[in-house]
Amino acid sequence: MVMIFLGSVRAYAGKNVMALGLGRRLLDDGYSLAFCKPYGSNPLKVGDAYTDGDAWQISQALGLDQSPADCCAVLRTQDLVSQALRGQDDGLMDKALAHCQKMAQGKDVLLLSGAGTLRSGAMFHLTGYELVLKLGAKVIIVEPYENEFFLDDLLSAAHRLREVMAGVVINKVDQDMNEALDEQVKPFLQKHGVTCFGRLAKDELLASVTVQELSDALGAKPVCCFKQMDRLVKRFLIGAMQVGSAQHFFGSQRDFGCIVGGDRPDMQMAALEGGAACLILTGNFYPNDLILSKAEENEIPVLVVRNDTYSVARSLEVVRTRGSLRGPKKIQKAIDLVYEGVDFKAIYESVGLPPK
Repeated sequence: MVMIFLGSVRAYAGKNVMALGLGRRLLDDGYSLAFCKPYGSNPLKVGDAYTDGDAWQISQALGLDQSPADCCAVLRTQDLVSQALRGQDDGLMDKALAHCQKMAQGKDVLLLSGAGTLRSGAMFHLTGYELVLKLGAKVIIVEPYENEFFLDDLLSAAHRLREVMAGVVINKVDQDMNEALDEQVKPFLQKHGVTCFGRLAKDELLASVTVQELSDALGAKPVCCFKQMDRLVKRFLIGAMQVGSAQHFFGSQRDFGCIVGGDRPDMQMAALEGGAACLILTGNFYPNDLILSKAEENEIPVLVVRNDTYSVARSLEVVRTRGSLRGPKKIQKAIDLVYEGVDFKAIYESVGLPPK
């Protein structure tokens, strides 16, 4: 039996994408598999039980016969935080270790994923660093390639993990970064004893969010087209220009969310006619009857938020960074990216997985 732990030195680095792709490939290659998070931080109620939402989604997407309790050993809740602050969190590491050992029984591979970063869970003495050393799990770090500074944290993590460090998968790679990655970054990592198992291309679909996710994150009130709340928004535009310029600009875009002042019906109409996926009206202004009628005609949801345009725009950057993998299209795209970009043979050899 082999344990593989997916971790990162930055949050929202792409661990769920890698878990879906690697998990699917392991199953396709004939290995029996279990998946869980030793420590989860995204509570979700499934039936009468609480579990980690990401872990449950991945387990379901991979078709694993697991209960919600199987998917997460220790779940961060407000009660657990309160207990930790009172010094009543003893035994959580033992609980996590026992759970992982139980899940691994009878399986070829136990695939584990960290919550947040390898440092997450420190207040409960449950960091990824501590867990993997006690479990003897091999670690694959998933990190986005945004600039060369990510190498500092990556090498620090590799040094700390030492013998359990298997390698790294570099995520969110723009096409124009490939040359630098091949000629500079990968040789540099290899020189420092870090194997690069591959790269995942930056993808617009995976960065998209549903209108419902936007509404939840912004605390917005939807006012029409409630059946279209699962529509995907791939980019955001701020409607602060002159209408003539906006009509030309919107015409070259598709599937965008338009953030516009609620007192700008002219800009709202331009966005509705220009291919918007949704309107986000700021300042707690409701659309007039003409705008509402046009939105319903084009089946474009309209969200009303209290905050100003600038505050909403900043909030949406966070929403996009934390984008989920909801929906079959996103799940399949994640799996495809991992299949296309990762050297599975190298991973199997590094973690000591015998061939089938």
